[in-house]
Amino acid sequence: LQHRILEVTENLEEMKTRKALEIALFEIWNDFRWYMNRKGKIEAKILKEVLKVWLKLLAPFAPHLSEELWSYMEKGFISLAEWPAINEEYVDMLVEEQENLIKGVYEDTLNILKATKIIPKKIFYYTAPSWKWIVYLKILEKLRYGEVKLNELVKELAAKEVLKEHLKEIAKLASRIIEEASRMPEKRRENRLEIKAFNERKVIKEAKNFLRDRFKAQIMVYHEEDKERYDPKRRALVSMPYRPAIYIE
Repeated sequence: LQHRILEVTENLEEMKTRKALEIALFEIWNDFRWYMNRKGKIEAKILKEVLKVWLKLLAPFAPHLSEELWSYMEKGFISLAEWPAINEEYVDMLVEEQENLIKGVYEDTLNILKATKIIPKKIFYYTAPSWKWIVYLKILEKLRYGEVKLNELVKELAAKEVLKEHLKEIAKLASRIIEEASRMPEKRRENRLEIKAFNERKVIKEAKNFLRDRFKAQIMVYHEEDKERYDPKRRALVSMPYRPAIYIE
């Protein structure tokens, strides 16, 4: 919500009213839907506070409706209320990126199921090992300064002792990461650089019930280097940070 406040405010200040409305109406509604799906039991106090902020962001575009809805929650007029300010105490980049991981896993799985028409019984996720995180973060760091040259990058990574046994895999992996990270907003890349690596397997395992209920299937989570993993198609080998590999039966 704090990011939405910033986005709407900046777009209004730049007179990009259409973009501001798109964020204020549709993007926040999508945030609500995701929150309700993930949370299950909604916290009424949190919901009320968020609704008040949402109405303030919508007021420039739908003043009469916003005033009417505001009157059910607060005294006075919404047109006289203070514009929402960002509360930094509510911002936690690590939690946000961990939730983005779950959202990405959910959407990727949904796309696979739509494309293959599979009715899943079991869904397997494979998270990336530490050496792939080293490659990933190095690429994000280099993108700060413009385009990344693959040959130079591979040569630099090859000099790292911890990566020497993975030389054959690095070029292909780096190419995929560069392509994806180049399309990513700069702010997102900076956030991920600051966060660095985290335990993706733990995060996905904590969301197993959510994924199980959505896909009506058993959820299994492995690390790519887990020797006990069930992986008949060797899908784990294509895992990337923030993009676990997926196998469905």
